[in-house]
Amino acid sequence: MFLTAHTGFQGTSLTHRNGSTFAMLLAFFAAFCLTLQATAAKAKPQLALTSSEQSDVLPLANPDFPHPDEPGQLFFLQRNMNANTVVYSARFDDAGSLIDKSPVSVFWRRYADEGQTMALRWYERVFGFGVRLKSHASATSRTLAFNALKSQKLELRQIAPFKAALFTEQDGREYQLIYGYLDVDESGLLPKVTRLRLYTTDPQTGLYVTHTIAVSGGAFNE
Repeated sequence: MFLTAHTGFQGTSLTHRNGSTFAMLLAFFAAFCLTLQATAAKAKPQLALTSSEQSDVLPLANPDFPHPDEPGQLFFLQRNMNANTVVYSARFDDAGSLIDKSPVSVFWRRYADEGQTMALRWYERVFGFGVRLKSHASATSRTLAFNALKSQKLELRQIAPFKAALFTEQDGREYQLIYGYLDVDESGLLPKVTRLRLYTTDPQTGLYVTHTIAVSGGAFNE
């Protein structure tokens, strides 16, 4: 979803309202912006996959943060600063097929407040967490890209009526995305993302795979 495994790459960033920046999504993947605001980057962050670890159970990046369980949920993004979460969910028509022109809904689940949902602000959608449809691969498949990482393609695939999944390719292997987690360092003048973890499943083995991505550079202005 977001990056090529075992290689570094240039990524654009997603930003958070208090100056934090999301340097990726996804790989689709930095889309994560969590209390994120669109900002202008002084430098593009460098991202490099440092490890991919398999496990029998889904790891919890932060056991104190709830995981959303929304209708049609495809992926969600969290960060260490608070429990507010960005959720990506599939949109279906009355027959259970993906909606053609806007198959994905993106919104906040504000766990740090009262757990309410909230629409993305326009700059979060346009410069950060929003997704755009690139092409129709087939009647049941769409190629997507996050607005913050346009060069990285994701595949939205319908697997049953009213059910879909989001896939990315890393190091020649396909993985299904589950969630992402950003580590943000606030010790300096400008907060910055230092690490992204992508939690996925390997369709070939059924195992969970955690991809850890180091992030360096990329100071941001609010």
